[in-house]
Amino acid sequence: MTEFDIAVAGGGPGGLAFAETAARAGCSVLVLEQSKEIGSPTRTTGGSFVEDLRALGIPEHLYHPIRTCRFVSPNNGVRYDYDEPVLCVIDVRGVFQFLAERAIVAGARINIATTAIEPLVEEQRVVGVRAKNATRPDFEIRSKILVDATGYHASMLKQSRTHPGYKRFGVGAEYDLYAPHCSQDEALLIVGSQVAPAGYAWIFPWGKNRVRVGVGIIHADSDAHPDAYLDKLVERADRFGVNFKNAQPVEYHFGLIPSDGLGDPFVGDGIMAVGDAAGQAPALVGEGIRWAIKAGRMAGKVAARAIKAGDFSREFLGQYQKEWKAAFGKNLRIGYEINKKISKFDDAKWDEKTELLKLLTPHQFGQALQSNFLAGWTLKLAWSHPEILSGALR
Repeated sequence: MTEFDIAVAGGGPGGLAFAETAARAGCSVLVLEQSKEIGSPTRTTGGSFVEDLRALGIPEHLYHPIRTCRFVSPNNGVRYDYDEPVLCVIDVRGVFQFLAERAIVAGARINIATTAIEPLVEEQRVVGVRAKNATRPDFEIRSKILVDATGYHASMLKQSRTHPGYKRFGVGAEYDLYAPHCSQDEALLIVGSQVAPAGYAWIFPWGKNRVRVGVGIIHADSDAHPDAYLDKLVERADRFGVNFKNAQPVEYHFGLIPSDGLGDPFVGDGIMAVGDAAGQAPALVGEGIRWAIKAGRMAGKVAARAIKAGDFSREFLGQYQKEWKAAFGKNLRIGYEINKKISKFDDAKWDEKTELLKLLTPHQFGQALQSNFLAGWTLKLAWSHPEILSGALR
């Protein structure tokens, strides 16, 4: 087939969640994934939250719960213990392939090792996509709607002139270690100029003696490269109470995530974007998988309604953008503003703010990491500890 109701450029979590949702609603859907394997190569740490993953239907065997989280600044630190785990680290490849299986069962078609090159545009409306693979260097797929799930590139949005793309990115590098002596219950977030200028470092276990240790830096807030700090972090892990004795890397991951805030717009005539292509990941900590799944499902429902109505205009597809902003826009905007502020912190400022973090309960800290700033806990916190609010504004 060279004609589908919907073509999806990218087989990540947003594109696959979209494909399942639209296919279950009766649409013919084609997913084009440039890699030879869904979920590979890994470009993300996979930090997430148990409650969200349960709500999204991700099986428990695909994520590893965390019972202790430590936040470490140059000369300070705070520890949060969880009787009931809030944070977790996912099996990235496993989750992506689980989503692919669901899309296939729903009736979507997935073409791997196939790259979306550019959108087909006629009379200023997107009508499909040009693609290539090993046997066909240039062919066209006609579709009523094209979905940009190309990640930080946002290549379909940019080439269709729907959105100019992003200029500020979180750039991350990490090792996936086999670390037989490292705790599998404790995750660390580490800040400071000697570890990750204009960013943070992490040590996240994900089960079976595997640990992801990485450094993320905001470009262009800093021109430092995370690789320059990654080996030092592994070598000096004992300074943070982490035992990497006999640890060895079995994988190296590198990736970018937009930190420019929500893309606006992320829909146009005949085109929609999900996940990182739409700037939907929270800038605060840069974890985007659960957000991409939510966006894919939300966009898939709107796209299915558009197919049924025969209306693929920016106005109709814009229902998805309005729904997203209404549900998540304020929280994501707050997280973005916080991210811009903290990326400029020096070591003394980080030590000062870490002292304020000690006033948070484990639940409140988890809610903040989730970019859930508008829940009732914030009002209770501001009432009981007004110094946090005043300190956050300085």
